[in-house]
Formats: sequence, structure tokens, C-alpha cells
Amino acid sequence: MLLPDIPAELIEALPTALDMARQNLEPGDPGEVMAALSILASRRGFPLPDGLALEMDVEALAILPRDLWHKAFRAVWEGFAYRRMPEVPDFRAHIADELAERRARLDRLQGMQLRLETIRLREQWDAESRRRRRPCP
Repeated sequence: MLLPDIPAELIEALPTALDMARQNLEPGDPGEVMAALSILASRRGFPLPDGLALEMDVEALAILPRDLWHKAFRAVWEGFAYRRMPEVPDFRAHIADELAERRARLDRLQGMQLRLETIRLREQWDAESRRRRRPCP
């Protein structure tokens, strides 16, 4: 089997790239989301959802990366024109492409990591197989 010749720099940079991709998807702070939703509701004169509905909204928005949450909140703050409290999809619509790109980047990097591990294992198994095939002296 022919294994690809992968530059050592790429292999060495992969852990750092994976860490950065994971950091770019780290969730935000539920307290910050709750405070922002409260301020928005107060400013616009909207009632906050009750009980479980509010908890679910906060939970769904807090899993967004903090910088994307800020971007979505700002876009809703500046441009939301309906006479109701914005819902989770109203926020996500402003960042859907960027969030999908970040997730795809992490998926690609994890796929690369798995391919490199597969290559390493195949090389190890080939070496073990060659050792077993050698005639004993």
C-alpha cells in the first residue's frame, strides 16, 4: 500500500490547529446570555418567556461561541423589527454560516488526525507483519 507523503510541518501543526478549532467552538456563558436577553426584553418592552421556555432559550444560545453570540445579539439588537421577543432561530440566522464553517473546520481537522493515526497504525502493523514473516535462525 502506498501511503501519502505528508509534510512534517503539517503533522506538527495539527494539534495546535485542532486546539484552536475547538477553542473557536467553546460555548459562551449562560449568565451573560440571560443578562443580554433581559436587557433586550426591557429595552423593547417585551415579556421574557416563562420558566422552562426561558431556560431552553438560554441553554440553546449559551452553546454558541461567545464571539458569535455577541455578533448575533448585536444584529438582533440593531435590526429585529418584529413586535415579539426574538427566539433562538432569530439569533442563529445571523451566524449560521460562520458557525457551520467553524464546525466543518473542526470536522476536517479531526478527519486529518484520524487519517494520520490510520497511516501510523498501518505502518506499525506492516512492520509487525514483516517481523513475523522473517524465518527464525
